[in-house]
Amino acid sequence: MSVELFILAGFLGSGKTTLLLDLLNSDSRGETGVIVNEAGEIGVDGVVVKDGADDIPLTLLSNGCVCCSLRSGIVLTVSAMLDAPRPPGARPLRRIVLETSGLSRPGPIVASLSDPELARRGIRVTVISTYDCVRGALNVEEFNEAAAQLGAAQRVVLTKLDLVDAGTEQSHVEVIRGVNPLAQIVADRDRGAAIHQTFAESAPAGATDSAVEALFGSAVAKAHPRIHVMAGTLSAGASWDDVAMWLDDLSSICGDKLLRVKAIFKVIDCREPIHIQSVGTTFGTPRRLMGREAHEDICVVIARDIDAEEIQAALPHAPVVLSRSSHSAVAQRSSKVFA
Repeated sequence: MSVELFILAGFLGSGKTTLLLDLLNSDSRGETGVIVNEAGEIGVDGVVVKDGADDIPLTLLSNGCVCCSLRSGIVLTVSAMLDAPRPPGARPLRRIVLETSGLSRPGPIVASLSDPELARRGIRVTVISTYDCVRGALNVEEFNEAAAQLGAAQRVVLTKLDLVDAGTEQSHVEVIRGVNPLAQIVADRDRGAAIHQTFAESAPAGATDSAVEALFGSAVAKAHPRIHVMAGTLSAGASWDDVAMWLDDLSSICGDKLLRVKAIFKVIDCREPIHIQSVGTTFGTPRRLMGREAHEDICVVIARDIDAEEIQAALPHAPVVLSRSSHSAVAQRSSKVFA
């Protein structure tokens, strides 16, 4: 049985622990394990979580950030949690939630979780980020970390909706879309419904990429001045080696400014289109989309503080040409791909 591993990210005070407690209180079958990571020596959040649901398997990783100094330990921690004996009559763990420090960036964590041991166990990783509706849009002090968290997320959850006026959700959705138009946004004021959407099982590996479909079926969001959403066009006759070299060059040029990449390319040396995705500079294993021969390429690159012109100037002969995203134009191509 596959186990869902949710990386629960979000800036300091944005409601991660409250969201996690809501999940645990709704988990009547006790199928959730929790790993709490805090940067300080005193694990306050871990104590709060344990007090709120004292019968759950919980591991506290303190005095270090899981995205840097504790990276190697996370694989051992997840494996140990899966191998630990369950109480008599208890069901197997169905999900593990890793609540990260508010300063953590998801990219290195995803890289750690690509370990072959976890792949053998059928772990499916989903990045969730909380968005604080009281504090609102990103500010200068927290921008780099918060942008990395929002940009990496497959799901973004609007938190503290009960503290803001009804009808304000759309303004926050537009902010999020300006940072990450690929994310599923959970904006339900019903806490039970929000928890169900947030921690829903991820799609199996062979399923159509719903995030890409959702992107090109949505309206154009208000762009954030420091976030650049770019569309890519693959040159005719490009091979997989050409694309792989471009991805390496893109990562090198952007560094931690690269937030997300999603692409579907048809290269000359593979019959099926190839699906590519990254969180930051951490790329997942490219996947062939079986049964999808006819298609037009789709490529979305999200970065902060570096735009398409700068990238193209650094890579003038690249097989992929980036330009500022035109959602309407790409939507027409997408409708053919996913028809």
